[in-house]
Amino acid sequence: MNVNHSKNYKKFLNLLIISILIIYYSPSTVSANIDNKREHRLEDYLNEHHEDIAGLAAIVMDRDQMTYKMRGYADIEKQILVNEDTVFEWASVSKILIWISVMQLVEKGKLDLEIDIHNYLPSDFRSKSKIGDPITMQHLMQHTAGFDDSYTDLMLPRPTLKPSLKEALEEADIKHVFPPGDIAAYSNYGSGLAAYIVEEVSGLDYGEYVRKKIFEPLQMTKTSIDPYQEDNKWVGEQRSQIQGYSTTLEIIEPNIYSFPIYPIGSVMGTATDLQKLLQELLSEDGSALFDDKSTLDMMFEPTLYYPETTIPRVANGFFYLPSKSHHVYGHGGNSKAFSSSFYVDRKEGIGVIVLTNVKDETTFTSGIPEIVFGKYVPAVHDGNLEDSSDWEGIYEPARLPNHGFSKVYGLTLRGKTIQDGNTNLIMNGFHYSQVRPGTYKTEAGPSLYSLDVYSKHPQMKKIISNTYSDLLYVPTYKHVLEWGAIFLGLFAFLFSFFYCIVTFTKIIWKRDQLHLLLVGQHVLNLLLCMNVIWIGYKTFSLVSYSFLKPYLTLNLLYLVITFINSVVLSAMMKKLHLSKREKRNWAVSIVFTIILCVNILYWEFYF
Repeated sequence: MNVNHSKNYKKFLNLLIISILIIYYSPSTVSANIDNKREHRLEDYLNEHHEDIAGLAAIVMDRDQMTYKMRGYADIEKQILVNEDTVFEWASVSKILIWISVMQLVEKGKLDLEIDIHNYLPSDFRSKSKIGDPITMQHLMQHTAGFDDSYTDLMLPRPTLKPSLKEALEEADIKHVFPPGDIAAYSNYGSGLAAYIVEEVSGLDYGEYVRKKIFEPLQMTKTSIDPYQEDNKWVGEQRSQIQGYSTTLEIIEPNIYSFPIYPIGSVMGTATDLQKLLQELLSEDGSALFDDKSTLDMMFEPTLYYPETTIPRVANGFFYLPSKSHHVYGHGGNSKAFSSSFYVDRKEGIGVIVLTNVKDETTFTSGIPEIVFGKYVPAVHDGNLEDSSDWEGIYEPARLPNHGFSKVYGLTLRGKTIQDGNTNLIMNGFHYSQVRPGTYKTEAGPSLYSLDVYSKHPQMKKIISNTYSDLLYVPTYKHVLEWGAIFLGLFAFLFSFFYCIVTFTKIIWKRDQLHLLLVGQHVLNLLLCMNVIWIGYKTFSLVSYSFLKPYLTLNLLYLVITFINSVVLSAMMKKLHLSKREKRNWAVSIVFTIILCVNILYWEFYF
């Protein structure tokens, strides 16, 4: 072979190798490799946690590439497998439809996100907001309107009467407790109020609006928004084919409930139908939902940041998911027996849906999005770190009832922050490393709950901000006094219980004189405690507030009778010739009765 031919051959060979490398490492090939790697990781993750699966439908979209994962059973007992026609409850993922509807009306110039919502509400609407505190639609979308929460009327067993959205909002046991824009606290009521404004501004029933403006353009024929599925009989029939389970895979019975404020969580449908919404939100222009691409882009721009940081928190109703790309937004949901998650990264063109028939499930609804989007890596901080001891203390979620008897539940949700070393913290047993002053991150648990941002507050002194709610500082003295009142109330109950046992035993053996008013008071104390336990039990069983009113009224009657009886008993103590032991028993009885009354009044166990 001559020299020229040898040189040409080498050039040809080099070009061939370069061409192969270019083809092999082209963007599409790299993307395919990433997709394959992600799918393998998903498959390994599902196999690793297969014992935690009741029923699962997960869809991952990366540009035009779709990955479907359907596992387990819709009904374990009947061995009904999850498939493309399996209907899952969306729970709070339903709120995505509210925010899309709002942005559609903003685009058409019918809604302004920055003006007082009372401009859109009818004059006869019984508003929960305080006079002089203007609330905007943006406040509702950011969950900063200032409403507290309620554990009644959220979900109910199928009631005989279906209230209108207006009636459900007016009947809600909600109060306005924080100035608008001051505190972030996830609000079902606020979201439902936004849906009602959509109803008022559009002139259409909210359910009808969603069907015409979202479901029909996207051809979502296997999804229902009506709490009774009257808008889609097929979905109603399919719902009867799936059961709900606990995290230990025990069936939850009953597991079919309705939401009186139905826009906040009543949507149910197939995963493949929800995929159509995911595709539209990831599309270049979202033309099936919006006239202008800029509206879709704006919907995923941050509107609320963590205090004193540049870390996004909310984008027009969509919550920020800490991730590798730093621009993932979406929503999670939990109903009585289902859990869900829906997240999109428009800049990278990636989205994920996870639907399960397990209550309070996080292994898949949080774990799968973390695999898809990657773990959050905070920006490097070059400055000095702070002394973390400033943030030590007890905190409770702002998303709590601040009135009514169910506020007592907040005691069980409090957490304690303690210093770990000089710059880190431990919160509820989880280690948090300081990223920068005020910002702490944990590796324990999914990315959704990995960030805690601490900041000073003029009234609350200090707060912790995380995904769905601020946590408010609770002074130690208040924490001790409130728990002290509960324990003293428990001792009062036990004292009355044993007093009655001893007294009735003596009566049987005719060894003691019976003081009817005193014994009667102890019997009343026992009946009160049984009534309080009953109210708590029914509340956790999901009943309406109106159902509880008669029992709460009985407690008010107890307070009136007890006040009169205590005055009489105090007077009798001075007149009767009682032994020292008897006087001590009478005095302790009156004191413990007063403790019970104080608890009833402080925790508002009355109507």
